[in-house]
Amino acid sequence: MDQRQNPVTAAAAAHPVLDADIAVLNLSLRTTNVLRLNEIYTVRDLTRMPARKLFVLSRLGRNSLREIVESVDRNGLRLAD
Repeated sequence: MDQRQNPVTAAAAAHPVLDADIAVLNLSLRTTNVLRLNEIYTVRDLTRMPARKLFVLSRLGRNSLREIVESVDRNGLRLAD
């Protein structure tokens, strides 16, 4: 088995904000509450989900998804593919 990691994955794994609460992303209260209702508590939980899966969460609309993507991007991260 190949033990090398994808450089993007390795860099994301070492990112200091990953284990922080989603509150560090400064999302709207509504978006934060929807994420927590769906058991997404940390930035790591959030970045492990693809956008299409987030979009189907109950009460999470297009604007909230755009807010999430922009905030994650501002922190040098991205959602899963």
